[in-house]
Amino acid sequence: MKALTALTLAILMALSTTATADRCKGVADLAEAMMNARQVGVPMQAVMAGATTPIHEIMVIEAYEAPRYTTKEFQKRETQNFSDKWYMSCYKVAAQMKES
Repeated sequence: MKALTALTLAILMALSTTATADRCKGVADLAEAMMNARQVGVPMQAVMAGATTPIHEIMVIEAYEAPRYTTKEFQKRETQNFSDKWYMSCYKVAAQMKES
């Protein structure tokens, strides 16, 4: 729950005047890249060194909290699930912002 709250706040900070679809695709693409790095064995320190915003740092932490798989099939599934989670969260936050 704490991670979800941090995730929501980070996405709120990341959303701007950019169209929701474009922004959320960017969030999902970044999440996919970070989880892919995790799955292929890139050290967390290397990925965190490239984190330039709080949302990037949260993505790195969440990616490295997830299990690392050895088979391509499971790596791909974990990467897609992670990307989808961030994509869905982005849209939920955008919907909440519209309601405000």
